[in-house]
Formats: sequence, structure tokens, C-alpha cells
Amino acid sequence: MGNVIDFSEKKSSLERGASVKEILEENLEASHDYTSVLVVSLDKDGEINLGYSWDSSLQALGMLDVAKNYILNVIN
Repeated sequence: MGNVIDFSEKKSSLERGASVKEILEENLEASHDYTSVLVVSLDKDGEINLGYSWDSSLQALGMLDVAKNYILNVIN
């Protein structure tokens, strides 16, 4: 039997450069070097989910600000 292709993952990968699964797998592989992580996700029902591990709320806010600025620079 051949490989099973998840078309929604493939479509996401083509449209955005990486699928949700690809991003999570890449970061899981590199996670041994991380000291903190912040994950914001949007599920199929339109709900925003948040997962985090950090030393302080100030650090989390800083990480969000860096992410926001990165995205703004990419779209400009």
C-alpha cells in the first residue's frame, strides 16, 4: 500500500509554506534547546488556544511582541 496523503495538510503546506503539523514537528525536534515556549493556535471551531511555559508573564508578552513584529515585517 502507498503512502496516505492528508490533503488538508498538503494544502496548508503549499499555501503557507508549512503546515501546522510540519511547524509542530520541526519545533518538537528542536525543543531540547528551548528554555520557554508559547503556542497560540486557532482550532476548526474558531477558538483560540494558548499553551505556554515561561518564567514570567513579562517574558511571554515580550515573545508575543517579537512574533507580532516578525509577522508585520513579513507582510510588508
